[in-house]
Amino acid sequence: MIVLKEATVSFGKEHQVLALNDVSLEIEEGNWVAILGPSGSGKTTLLNVISGKQALTSGSCTVNGNIFETLSENDRQDFRRNTIGFIFQHYRLFNQYSVLENVMVPQWPYQSRKDLERESIELLEKVGMEHRLHHLPEQLSGGEKQRVAIARALLNNPKILLCDEPTGNLDIENRDNILTILSQLNDEGITIVTVTHDHEVAQKSNEQFFLRDGKIEN
Repeated sequence: MIVLKEATVSFGKEHQVLALNDVSLEIEEGNWVAILGPSGSGKTTLLNVISGKQALTSGSCTVNGNIFETLSENDRQDFRRNTIGFIFQHYRLFNQYSVLENVMVPQWPYQSRKDLERESIELLEKVGMEHRLHHLPEQLSGGEKQRVAIARALLNNPKILLCDEPTGNLDIENRDNILTILSQLNDEGITIVTVTHDHEVAQKSNEQFFLRDGKIEN
């Protein structure tokens, strides 16, 4: 499903920084892969490449049959909207919106409000947040915020879920709750790529890779 070949991303002209350095990687459909590595190792850049947000300096990236180097920016945006779900360490919820509205926001321009509301409530029930529909983010714990963020990430019925340190701000109990939800989603067939510095989080995945200074270590 995800194939990177000699993928390189560099920033800067006079003093180039290699965020990714000749990375080759294959992730099969339905797999749960963890990318381990310290801060600054290129983990987030790798997720951005897989989502089509970050163009490669050289090499290639093919995801679900789409060769990103041949797609226009609009096509890459359509691909992300239809195929990818994102979960972030800092939740990225809108403080002025309720839990239900936060889940609905990404698809507001594309679906009727009635359908969106029904689907969003179903997803919030799935992650155990149906009792918080009309609360604001400031009224939620960190674990509850992350469950809302997961529901939002699932609204487009993604084939791939990209998780950037999804448990980084959580205590052990809430971390384990989120990992249980991710495990259930993987069992349902969603391909998951998690970047983390936490080895206990990585152990929940089916396969691990270690990234250091932009390179996959063998």
